[in-house]
Amino acid sequence: MKKTYLLDTNIVSEFSKDKPNEQVLEFYRARKDLCAISAVTWQELTRGVSRMPEGRKKQYLEKCLSHYEEDFEVISFDKFSAQICGEIQAAAEKDGKTVPYYDSQIAATAVSNGMVLVTHNTSDFEQFKEKSFLRLEDWFTA
Repeated sequence: MKKTYLLDTNIVSEFSKDKPNEQVLEFYRARKDLCAISAVTWQELTRGVSRMPEGRKKQYLEKCLSHYEEDFEVISFDKFSAQICGEIQAAAEKDGKTVPYYDSQIAATAVSNGMVLVTHNTSDFEQFKEKSFLRLEDWFTA
């Protein structure tokens, strides 16, 4: 089944919280088979857990990562994504604006795969939305 939704790191992180946002969980449950994450999100999640001090919280999040690995297809940041990313970064720079590095890779992955990017940080992706075919959803406010 083709994946439709690319979940940003802040959405995936919500799943491991003590009190996750119920609306986000409901949206996810209804679309579970249509969701994937980018390789960049996988990198951010792995880095975050790897930097933590040893302890119960780290062990819990390592288990979460293991579940995420099983539950989510990881979409690669490939040549086409890189081209889109570079073009959008350059267009933003011409306008005197910068785009966050990792976020630009995640956005380009969504655009290149025709996916909707699900994030709570929509403002971080405004430059991409203005200069590309990026579609955004915020399941916190939908």
